[in-house]
Amino acid sequence: MTENIAAILAKPSDFGFEFVTDAVVKKGHTYNGVPLIALRDIPKFEKAFPGLIIKSSNGTSIRVGSQRVVRDAAYDGVKDQNELRMRLVRWLLGIEQPQAIYPGPIAGQKFATEEDAKDAWETWALKQK
Repeated sequence: MTENIAAILAKPSDFGFEFVTDAVVKKGHTYNGVPLIALRDIPKFEKAFPGLIIKSSNGTSIRVGSQRVVRDAAYDGVKDQNELRMRLVRWLLGIEQPQAIYPGPIAGQKFATEEDAKDAWETWALKQK
């Protein structure tokens, strides 16, 4: 797996994307100069990361997902560009997932999507009757 990550980091264009630099905001703090993923070749990207484009077509995008990964990492104090790129590639490969941000009905319970949290709250509410 490490060889795959190294190959992707070395030449992302071979995998249908490139890293672009932008800014993200979390809790009122702006993190400038962070890497994000920009798709450049859909067939190459789909071959390298099968199904990820469709998986992320639930109202978000690869760009939005990559913003979330670097926003969470930057908020946690990660500033090294190589580490941020590594986290993005690990996210593309399904190894690393963004932090859950939607609270569930049980103390400390969190969900990565609003839909999952809503389902948990509805299930909990039905059990309260």
